Amino acid sequence: MKKFLFVLMSLFLFQMICYAKDIIEFDFPNDGWHKVPSPDGLEAKKSYVPYNQTAENYTEMLVFTEKALNNRDIAPMTILHKQLGKDRTNYPDIEPQYIKHDFNEAMVTWCSQKKNTCTVERAFQGNEGVILVIYTNKMPHYSQNMFAQWSNIIGSVKLYDKKDTPLPSNVIEL
Repeated sequence: MKKFLFVLMSLFLFQMICYAKDIIEFDFPNDGWHKVPSPDGLEAKKSYVPYNQTAENYTEMLVFTEKALNNRDIAPMTILHKQLGKDRTNYPDIEPQYIKHDFNEAMVTWCSQKKNTCTVERAFQGNEGVILVIYTNKMPHYSQNMFAQWSNIIGSVKLYDKKDTPLPSNVIEL
């Protein structure tokens, strides 16, 4: 009986060691972006704001999160649709515009005129789940340049290939 328990405990320990979260590569658009606590208090979200801004007082924020999936059949498009449902609760006047509308990778922009907020959101498949990247701007200038620039920036986020060593400086562990 003791041997069985020992083997079982060893197996659980081995599984915990082998479980690895995804790592993404991302180059911030300029210097000064720094990590802050997530405004909603979720530790799983990695939130970043520009220089001289905080989690409580920001105009721009970038949030990276990974939705770990028990069921691998859930597509990134589904996760993005769920996120848009949450967004509509807080911003009922939004009309999402899809930049990329694919099951394995989706990207959308929306603006709320009432709350003067715009976002660019992207969901794509990671190794351990679906990665969601959200850029929020609370003082948008509503120009096409903002959407084009941030769509390109958000579109450049990619999974880190663990074969590459050593670990570069532009990685974020989810």
